[in-house]
Amino acid sequence: MQFQESFRAMDTDVDLIVEATTRPLDAFLSVRLLFEDQEQRFSRFREGSLLSRLNRGEVVEDERFAAGVLLALAAFAETDGLYNPLVLPALRAAGYDRTFARVDGGMPTAQAVPSPVACLAVDGNRVRLTTGGLDLGGVVKGWTVDLFVEGFAARYPALFLNAGGDLRCSGSEEGVDGWLVAVDPPEGEAPVWEGAMHGAVATSSRRRRRWRTAAGGTAHHLIDPRTGLPATGDYEQVTVWGEAAWRAEVWAKAVLIGGRETLAAAARKGMRVLAVCVDGSVEAGDEKD
Repeated sequence: MQFQESFRAMDTDVDLIVEATTRPLDAFLSVRLLFEDQEQRFSRFREGSLLSRLNRGEVVEDERFAAGVLLALAAFAETDGLYNPLVLPALRAAGYDRTFARVDGGMPTAQAVPSPVACLAVDGNRVRLTTGGLDLGGVVKGWTVDLFVEGFAARYPALFLNAGGDLRCSGSEEGVDGWLVAVDPPEGEAPVWEGAMHGAVATSSRRRRRWRTAAGGTAHHLIDPRTGLPATGDYEQVTVWGEAAWRAEVWAKAVLIGGRETLAAAARKGMRVLAVCVDGSVEAGDEKD
C-alpha cells in the first residue's frame, strides 16, 4: 500500500511516497525534521542560518555544514567550475534576493565570480569565507534527498522522494521495476520522457523561476559563473540520471550552462542526460555515446 506525505520546504514542494503495510509516521515526521534542520543550516533566506552567519563574516563550526561545503567544492571540481556556489552576489544583482514568490525587479550585471577554492577554508568542522557570497541551495536540496533515502531505505525498502525536481528512490513501487515518473517539458503538455526510474534524477530549466527585471527584460536563477549573468545557450532544460541526487543536480545545472561540450563531459562521467534545445528538439547522451 502506498502512503504519501507532501509539504513545503526549501521554497519548493516536497513529496514522499512510501510502500508500507501501515502509515509510516516515523518516516513522515523524520523527512520534515530533516528538511527543517537543513534549512536552519543552509537557507540564505534565514538571517540566523549558519550560511547567513558565514556570509556575514563569522567562522562557522558545524560538522554537517562543513560536509555540505566540501560537497560543493567537489561539485565545483567535477564540473570544471560550471557549478560554482559563489554566485550569490550575481543572483542578488539579478533580483533573486528574497524567496521566489516575492522576487521582482533586479538588474543582471556581468561580474566576476570567484573560485570557491580560493575563498573557502575548511579545517575539520570549521568553515571560513574570505570573500564573496555563498549559496549552497542547489547542491543541498539534492543532498538532503540523498540523506533521507539512504537513512530510511533499510527500514522501508520501497520509497520515493521528490524535492522540487530532485528525485531519488529505493526499491520499486508495486507492479513496477522501479518507480514511474514523467519529465515535464519546458512548454506544452507532452512529457519529454516517461518510464521507470532507479537511483536519482534531477532537472534544471531556464523556463522556471523566471521574473521581470527592472529594465523590463527577463531573468532566471541559473547563473553562468563565467559571466555572472543568467545562463544562455544550447538548452532550455536538462535532466540527468545518476546514483545520487546531489550529483545529478549539479550536472543538470552544469550541462544547461555549458551546453553540448558539457553534455559530452557528463556522459564520460557516467551520467545519462536528456536535454531540451531552444528549438524544442531533444538531445541525449550517456556513457555509451
